[in-house]
Amino acid sequence: MGGAIHTHTQNDWLAEYGPNTILETNTQIKMLIIELGLDGEKLYPNSMSSNRFIVKNGKLLPLPISPLAFFSSSLFSAKSKLNIIREPFIPKWQNDYEESLSDFVLRRLGQNFLDYAVNPFVAGVFAGDPNKLSVKHALSKLYKLEQDYGSLIKGQIKKAKLPAQSDNIPKNRAKMFSFKNGLKELPETLASKLKTPIEFNATVEQVQKLNKGWEITYNQQNEIKTLKADNLIYAGTGHQLANCKIMNNKNLDLSFGNEIEYPPVATLTLGFHKNQIQHALNGFGMLVPQVENLQILGALFNSSLFPYRAPDDHVTITVFMGGVRQPELALDSEEKRLDIAVNDLTMLLGITGSPALIFHKQWTKSIPQYNVGYGDIKSKFQRLEKDNPGLYFTGNYREGISVADTILQAIQTADNIITTNNN
Repeated sequence: MGGAIHTHTQNDWLAEYGPNTILETNTQIKMLIIELGLDGEKLYPNSMSSNRFIVKNGKLLPLPISPLAFFSSSLFSAKSKLNIIREPFIPKWQNDYEESLSDFVLRRLGQNFLDYAVNPFVAGVFAGDPNKLSVKHALSKLYKLEQDYGSLIKGQIKKAKLPAQSDNIPKNRAKMFSFKNGLKELPETLASKLKTPIEFNATVEQVQKLNKGWEITYNQQNEIKTLKADNLIYAGTGHQLANCKIMNNKNLDLSFGNEIEYPPVATLTLGFHKNQIQHALNGFGMLVPQVENLQILGALFNSSLFPYRAPDDHVTITVFMGGVRQPELALDSEEKRLDIAVNDLTMLLGITGSPALIFHKQWTKSIPQYNVGYGDIKSKFQRLEKDNPGLYFTGNYREGISVADTILQAIQTADNIITTNNN
């Protein structure tokens, strides 16, 4: 239950299996939390969370968050700073073909910006590769800025002067949050509010379209059962789609789910006494550019963000490795991954001694990659829904990979069902 959201607790330690935070990018997310009665359990990160570090030459440098900080930062070269000045004068892309994120950034901002801003960001968010990701689908708001305003800089300035559209909250103003007992509180509370209990440990054998609605045949603890429903919502992963048997006169072709890339990712949440770490951990975390030739993708400073993540005088750090960049590392043994994490953290943060907490989580298939050509995959989902009334697909393979994106897409799906049933 909860998909990738699950929380591990051990004495006074807390570690997340998957996502660690949710971003309030829309008022509907805020209203959902209030409706579930979780508003009082919500935790916002402390002020130091605005500090984000990028590794350069083996050192942690703060990512500049203002124009003045950018032009005085040693993170970016003089050429990169000049590229920012010339960016408003570069013509927008004419859509001759779909651009990769790296081509987009090189065209508008240059190699140094790609290496030390976009590459580590993509590794931290997608565990992906900017050479493969589609700017149009993976970072659609960035793409739209150029298309609507002809420039990223001009677009940011002009959009800041516009009133907020609908319920959307700009990401630079959206608040990040978790819960006192971890993100597990969200799916667990949602499940408890449902009028019909969830059937656990059930494997769907097949789904058949009826004259009205759908019939689902499933196996639960070696007992074959059936149920009927007016609507069918597939909320699994894209890579599991090809294994589904959904029939409407004939089997629906769901093999395109295999076209969605899901790289392996491993996470290690490590606990230390504060005396074991030289760095102040005064920020959200750190990201590692590929050009730095390290073995981790980055790390999150969990206990610096929220309380109730570690015992008194202790800290927790979650390390990420693998992804599209180095998939073999995510598939290595737990012992090898621990050695890699401790070695890189020792160099970057000045860690001494062994961790007091070690929590491993391996995802052999982690985050869907919105690679160049992903528009074709999106259109296949839309066509299936159009050709099979009452069938819906929702998940982080549709309109964004974040928890917030997935919540909003699920709400939109529910609204579509309600609207259709009322017509």
